[in-house]
Amino acid sequence: MTAPAAARPGLVVLIAFVVGLAGRFTLGRVGVNVPVLNDVRVPLFLALLLALALETQHTVLRPAANGYALLGILALFAYQALSVVWVPPGAVIGPMIGDLLAAAVLLIVYFTLAVWDRDQVTATTLKLFHIAAWVYFLAAASGRGHTANGRWAALGGGPNVFVRLMILGMITSLYLYLRNGERVIWLAPVPMFLFGAIASGSRGGLVGLAFTIAVALLAIRPRINLRRIAKPLGLVALIGAALVITAGPIIAGFVQQRFIDATVGKGYASERDVLFELAIQIFLQHPLLGTGLNGFTTVSGLSSELYVHNLPLSIAAEGGFVGLALLVLAWLSLWHAYIAVPPSDRSLEARTAAYCGIFVGTTDLFSGDYYDARLMWVMLLLAAVHPARAPAPIPR
Repeated sequence: MTAPAAARPGLVVLIAFVVGLAGRFTLGRVGVNVPVLNDVRVPLFLALLLALALETQHTVLRPAANGYALLGILALFAYQALSVVWVPPGAVIGPMIGDLLAAAVLLIVYFTLAVWDRDQVTATTLKLFHIAAWVYFLAAASGRGHTANGRWAALGGGPNVFVRLMILGMITSLYLYLRNGERVIWLAPVPMFLFGAIASGSRGGLVGLAFTIAVALLAIRPRINLRRIAKPLGLVALIGAALVITAGPIIAGFVQQRFIDATVGKGYASERDVLFELAIQIFLQHPLLGTGLNGFTTVSGLSSELYVHNLPLSIAAEGGFVGLALLVLAWLSLWHAYIAVPPSDRSLEARTAAYCGIFVGTTDLFSGDYYDARLMWVMLLLAAVHPARAPAPIPR
C-alpha cells in the first residue's frame, strides 16, 4: 500500500502573502468607513490564523533546525514594545504597538510555514510576488495611481512601495528562469519592471537594486559562464532597447528632473539628510535606551507624519544602543542560520529569498518604518529557517 502524500501548505500561504503585502491598507482609501474593520489587517489576520489552524491540525511539524533566528527578531520587537515605559509625554504609541504585534504574528505564521515546508512556501511566495509585480506594473502603465509630480505608483501604495514590487518582480523573473529550465521567456519582464522602477523615481529603491546585484555577483562570480548568459542578456537588452525607444519619451522629462537636475545638480535628498541628522543627534542625547517607541517625532518637534526613513537610525534614536545591539543580533542570527546549511544543500528558493530580503533591507535605509520592514524579516526568515532533519531509523 502506498503511503499517503504528506500535506502541503495551501490557501494559508496566499492569505499570508496578502496580509504581508496589504500593509496598513484601510477601507477609507475606497470611501468606506467601518469601525475596527476599517483596518483590513483585523479581518485578514483573523482569516490567516484560522487558515493556519485548519491546515496544520492534521500535520506533524518537526522542530526547526535553527529557530533561534525568529527569537532574535522577536527579542527586538519585545524591547521596542517595552520602550513605551520611557517615552516622552505626548508620544503616540498605540498604532506603533499594533504594528509591532502585527509584524510579530506575521513572522510567527511564516516561521510555522517554513518549518512545515520551507521550499514550497517560499516558491509560492516568490510566484505571488511576480504576479503582484505584473498587476502593479499594468495598473501604473495605464496611468492610474501616479503621484502629482508624475512618479509611478499603483493601487493605493506610494512610489516606494511600487519600486519594491518592481524590483522583486525582476528578482522573481530570474528565479522563474532558473527554476523552469532557463527558458529566456521568463526574463522578458525584467526590462519592463526596471522601467517601472525608474519611473517610480525612488532613488533608494535603485540603490537597493545596485547593492543586491553587487552582493549576488560577489556570491556567484566564480560560477559565471559567459556563454551561458549571453543569450538571456541579449534578449533583455533587446527588449530594453525597444522599451526605451517606444516608452522612454513618456518619462524622459521626469527622469531628467528627478535624477539629474534635482539629485545630481542640486543634491536634493527629500529631507532624508535632515531626518538622519536629527536621529543621530537624538541618539547622542539618549545613547543607552533612546527616546522610546515613536519618541522621535515628539523629541524632534516635527510633524507626526514624519519619521526617520532609516531602520537602524530609527532604532538608534528610539531604542538607543540596546536597540541597535538587538537589531544586529537579529541580523546575525538570521545570517548564522542561513550559512549553517552547506552551499551545496542550499535550495534555489532559499537563495532567492535571501536576495529579496537583502534588497528590501537596503531600501529600509532610505524609506519605511518598523512595519515596512516586515517583508525584509519575512524573506530573510524563509531563507534561514528550515525543519530539522528527520532522525535516521534505528537499525534492527
